[in-house]
Amino acid sequence: MSELTPTDIASALQSRGWESSIISSNDISSELVPTKSSGILKCVDGRGSDNKCFGGPKLPGGVYAIAHNRHATSISDVTAIAKEVSSKGYIPSVHGDDSSDMLGCGFFKLWITGRFDDMGYPRPEFDADQGAKAVKNAGGVIEMHHGKHTEKVVYINLCPNTTIEPNEDDQRFVVDAWIGGKFNLDIPKFLIGAAATVEMLGGPKIAKIIVPASPLTPADIATALQSRGWKAAIVSPADIASEMVPTKSSGMLKCVDGRGSDNSRFGGPKLPGGIYAIAHNRHATSLSDITSITKEVLSAGFVPSVHGDDSSDMLGCGFFKLWITGRFDDMGYPRPEFDADQGAKAVKNAGGVIEMHHGKHAEKVVYINLCPNTTIEPNENNQRFVVDAWVGGKFNLDIPRFLVSAAATVEMLGGPKIAKIVVPGEMKKFGIFSSIPTLLLLGICGFVLAYVVLSVISF
Repeated sequence: MSELTPTDIASALQSRGWESSIISSNDISSELVPTKSSGILKCVDGRGSDNKCFGGPKLPGGVYAIAHNRHATSISDVTAIAKEVSSKGYIPSVHGDDSSDMLGCGFFKLWITGRFDDMGYPRPEFDADQGAKAVKNAGGVIEMHHGKHTEKVVYINLCPNTTIEPNEDDQRFVVDAWIGGKFNLDIPKFLIGAAATVEMLGGPKIAKIIVPASPLTPADIATALQSRGWKAAIVSPADIASEMVPTKSSGMLKCVDGRGSDNSRFGGPKLPGGIYAIAHNRHATSLSDITSITKEVLSAGFVPSVHGDDSSDMLGCGFFKLWITGRFDDMGYPRPEFDADQGAKAVKNAGGVIEMHHGKHAEKVVYINLCPNTTIEPNENNQRFVVDAWVGGKFNLDIPRFLVSAAATVEMLGGPKIAKIVVPGEMKKFGIFSSIPTLLLLGICGFVLAYVVLSVISF
């Protein structure tokens, strides 16, 4: 059983008369956004919508794509699938439109009218209104689209935990094929069904297949920092053996801030602003997002936290202050919809910790740590910023964007533009992620090569 590759997908589409090309996530970085738990798993339809819960992955017909692929045709099947989608951290949905009510979903209309019969798909045993009611009763969302279809391209996205948002003024079909693996779909049949849907609806036979960019290396990080005027060196744990310690579950996932603290729960990993780094990277701006991220951090085995200081209370976190005052606006990060006190309260109420720092910043170096399950502890008498970039892989962060924003944070706060990139010994020797488990390292870098992404896909 051979793996399905991006080239296979392109060739299959070309055999159906499509124009198809393979592009890197870097080629569309301004469009690609991380998915978030507050977004709905919705239809690929590119039209405008009354839904504001963006940030979720997209499949033809929303949850109907899963039912269709599995030959699941009963109302009880749809109910079970909606609950399954919720259990996997997404908001299930189906849609109608302003001209045909719940039959405004072209995919469902094709399915119920038998247009997939010759492909071996049995028709649903329920109508559009019954299906929508089942999804809603199971905790899902019904959205209504408006306007005419004017999609110009079909994006087939193979980059895990990312999507492209609808834009009614620049419509496109978005098929987040990576999510098929999470629901054990028959991916070749799923992709053929998606292509046939576009064809039968008279859509554009133009596809762009988005694959993850090449893995990021420590040398890439050093070069990027040097291009920003930094001094950057690659070091191994042996070079700083007296500083490196293993993380432990009783330690807080805390801010990179090197100052003294009232916290004694050391041993946790460090990200700018603590859990705010996760929200920022995901463009998650609501208090409900902060609550869910706090719980996610707890479930991952860390103690979530944010901090203030003795001079500015909860605005004493420089990262949060930059975020809320719009200093990241030109990098495409939306501002939080809550203030520092509200954010701290949400973290605490969800089971997190609030720490208070004291003293002045006197950091001399920025450690970017790529060694899993390790950290460097704060020392107010020998301050340093510590960015445990390895933990980004555990939270599906966009690591290149995360590292750029971390560097920008240090720069905007007037910190030291001196970095030491800490890598396992063999990584330093070869300058690449070559000697510790591949999937973990690709997770650290926020990228997975397309053939790895598709390892769950076979004929």
